[in-house]
Parts: sequence; C-alpha cells; structure tokens
Amino acid sequence: MTRERQNRPDRTDAPTAAAAPSLRPAPDATAVVLAGGESTRFGPGHKALATLDGEPLIRRVVGTLRAVAGRPPIVAVRTADQRERLAQALPRDWDVRFVRDDPGLSGPLAGVTAAADTVTTSWLFVAGCDMPLLEPHAVAALFECAARSDGDRDRDRDRHVSADGDRPSPPAIVPVSERGHEPLHALYRRAAVRDNVSELAPDDGLGALLNRLDGVEYVGFDALPESVDRSVTNVNTRTELARVAAGDEVRR
Repeated sequence: MTRERQNRPDRTDAPTAAAAPSLRPAPDATAVVLAGGESTRFGPGHKALATLDGEPLIRRVVGTLRAVAGRPPIVAVRTADQRERLAQALPRDWDVRFVRDDPGLSGPLAGVTAAADTVTTSWLFVAGCDMPLLEPHAVAALFECAARSDGDRDRDRDRHVSADGDRPSPPAIVPVSERGHEPLHALYRRAAVRDNVSELAPDDGLGALLNRLDGVEYVGFDALPESVDRSVTNVNTRTELARVAAGDEVRR
C-alpha cells in the first residue's frame, strides 16, 4: 500500500475508538483528517465513505481521533460536495468542523494549511481519511511526546533558563521506521506550518515541509506502542481495503 512517505531524512494492542483507553491529558492539539483527495485509485465513490465492518472509514478515523484528542476534529475537504457527503456519515453531535483545502496548494499540504489557518491550538495531529486501523494508544503516545516537550519548555521558562540554555520545542513529531517516516500520522506545530508554507511550491507535499523545519523530532517505532504498525496503515484501493477487512495485510 502506498502513501506519502519518504526515506528517513539526514537529521538529527489497543481498543477501538468506541472504547478508547484512559489517557493522560492531551497537549493543546486538534486532530485534522485529510479527506480532499479524488480517490482515483479507489474507483467510483469517495473512499472515505467505503465501509469496514459496516462503518464508513471517515467515521472510524474521526471517532478515534475525537476520543484521543478530547475535542472535535477538523475534516479538510476539496469541494462543497465532499463536505456534504461526509457530514452525512458523521453523527451531528460530534460537532466536527470542516475546512476547504487551500486552493493554492495540493495534496495533504492543502488541507493541513487550511486547518492551521482555522484552529487556535498549538499542535495539529494529521491523519488521512483512509486510515481505518488508527489505534488510540499509538496516537496518544505521540501526544505525550508533545506534552512532554511543552512541559519541559514551560519548566525551563519558570526556572528562568537563559535563551541559550532553553531547549527548543520541535516543530513536528513524526514516527519513523526502517520503511521511512510517516508524515500522515504525525504532529505539526501550527506556527511552524504557517511560518513556512509560503516558501513551498504548489505541488509540494508534507515531506517538503518537514525538510524546511529544523529540529523535527523523529520517533522510532521501537519507542512507540507496537500498535503503531497497524495505526499507520492506509488503503488506496478496494483490494487493499478487502485485505485489511480479512486481516491478511495491515502494512503499507
């Protein structure tokens, strides 16, 4: 299964969403579900509305992230028609917010940028609408990395640590394995997105954004819950979805 992944840059068994684990408080973060793609490889219909175990993919993803983040996610779409169809697949009382992709950009970056211009939280957790196996513990582990980073920075400030001694907070926190890094299962600091997006080309992706950021924290799979390998799974075709449904394949 393919996804937006790159090789590692040269720098330095969880329950379902309906029964999310008891987690430590999340950082100041909003989950962003990217649903603006054209699903050309999937075939007719929006793949976010395809079902796994009788549940639309968009509902599975949004439900998991809503439970872990503790606040309504944002769903980024390309067209008003996408917004209308996806909204019908989500419970109204989930209070999901929609944004339209930045028209000057393409792919995942268009949705991330639109979300960064909309939310007020410090962090964005970015995931695709085609990731039906998102695992609460795997997502929460990344949130804990951000919470520790923010807590360390606040403690240094309270102790009046000098600017030279203050450890900078990472602009992004991204899982990485021997197969590459996972920009669509990652946290981005909202300010870092807004400060750097003007330097990117219209066809650039999240990898180009990460290459511009200094101090990105790449977290190895071995430092995350074992369920992260399932959590990063995405489906691009109906065949891939069928394999996931059968439990035959959960890796990209």
